[in-house]
Amino acid sequence: MRNIVKHAIFLVGALFLLTLNALALPNPSNDTFRPENNSEEPIGVDICIDFIPYNHDELRSHSDMIVIGTVKEILPSKWNTIDGKQPDKPISELYFENIIYTDIIISVDEYLKNPLSSRDVVVRVTGGTVGNVKMTTDADPSFKTGEKVLIYLNKDNNSNTKDFGPEHFIVTNFYRGKYTLTDDGKAITLYENTTLNELLHTINKTKNKANDAGISNTGILNTGILNDTETASKQEQNSSSTQEPKSAPLMSSFWAFVAVIGVIIYQRKKKQ
Repeated sequence: MRNIVKHAIFLVGALFLLTLNALALPNPSNDTFRPENNSEEPIGVDICIDFIPYNHDELRSHSDMIVIGTVKEILPSKWNTIDGKQPDKPISELYFENIIYTDIIISVDEYLKNPLSSRDVVVRVTGGTVGNVKMTTDADPSFKTGEKVLIYLNKDNNSNTKDFGPEHFIVTNFYRGKYTLTDDGKAITLYENTTLNELLHTINKTKNKANDAGISNTGILNTGILNDTETASKQEQNSSSTQEPKSAPLMSSFWAFVAVIGVIIYQRKKKQ
């Protein structure tokens, strides 16, 4: 019986020491943790946006301005901060309000709706690369210098970008509002191949629709971190990880102690 008690005391002591050691381990989720990128590839931040595509009539009706022009210049990308630099916090802590944007200068050949006096228009898209961070979206259109385009535009009413930089516009209905024009009269988006004449026919309609006041781009944003080849889920940025509560080791020790006591009681009853 004494040997059993000695063994039980030894086991309880060992479990107690293991518990103290587990509690002393550093917490990997500490607020000072910052993800590191030791490769030459930038850290990728992908923004997924769900939206309902407009047809040609809706694109015309929901746009403040429509232009035909040529991509004159693509300006360096910036963060939506006063100095255009990355916010002073880890990438894992960036949220929807922290984004990179890129301004595109369009040399206007023709205004098709609500002309301005300027021959250049600034079009802003979400995404770009600043330092070691590359931000992309699956909805905003891409541009190439020298590209001939027809673009449906809206005033930027997004609180995260509207007050930064020069006067600018955003593309109506994301990539659906930007058409690449070809020499053979085609007008092309990622998922549509139509003609310039068809678009002009829709735009030149004089009948306004009841919702002609305009609707800004809306969508459900989901952010995720793409560190090298790691894929994102929106979603929200995947900066958190599942953690076991610190009370778990203590609970394990408690049940182990109960088991030892149970063995002792069983041995005593068996000898009786």
